[in-house]
Amino acid sequence: TTAGGAERNKVLDQDLLESLYQCENVEHLEQTRLIEVLGDMNGVTGVKLMRKGSTEEEIIEVEGAFIYGAGGGSKPITEFCQSKVDLDESGGVIVDENMKTSCDGVYAIGDIRNTDYKQVVVAASDGCIAAMSIEKFLYNRKAIKVDWIHK
Repeated sequence: TTAGGAERNKVLDQDLLESLYQCENVEHLEQTRLIEVLGDMNGVTGVKLMRKGSTEEEIIEVEGAFIYGAGGGSKPITEFCQSKVDLDESGGVIVDENMKTSCDGVYAIGDIRNTDYKQVVVAASDGCIAAMSIEKFLYNRKAIKVDWIHK
């Protein structure tokens, strides 16, 4: 249970979590809202936060930020395509196994699909699948053209 009385996820390895909290370069901030990720042309330089009960924003200097929306609170930005392709109930673009949307010639990859797997390697894989599918679409092929055949 957290200091605020919230129940923690029991799936987490509590020993691993506690060892993470013991690292000198790790600070666990509960009841804190991320206001802004700060940066310049060289990348992330800090994060602006507001702690619950405070009226003052706080800036922590960092060289990178991994944003995780606990509880599945992240929603893809799909407002620009809502009337053009089908979306699921969570706002993600619906695709088939070739990354094709409900609109011919339109493909979607990565986090815009709003899957549980928000990792760059997943987006890269989606991109490869979409690129090969787009090539098939553009050249009106019946099958995807591969650069090797396993026999």
